[in-house]
Amino acid sequence: MRPIKKQKIVLSMPGYRIEGYISLPEGVRCSDFLNLEKNSFVSLTEAKIYDWQGNFLEDKDFIAVNKERISWVSEF
Repeated sequence: MRPIKKQKIVLSMPGYRIEGYISLPEGVRCSDFLNLEKNSFVSLTEAKIYDWQGNFLEDKDFIAVNKERISWVSEF
């Protein structure tokens, strides 16, 4: 089993922007991980949720986001 690294990302979905960490196997790119068909959801930890205007809404230790709802993703 490959070591796991935490990658900070920000993603946008209708009405929200979410910042948090995804767990990636070492050497796997974020884009490759997100494009895996077997994963319908993206799990984020230490998530901060904002509305579409950038107003902070809440912290979540864990949140799973449906990939079909994601508009864009960027690594920090």
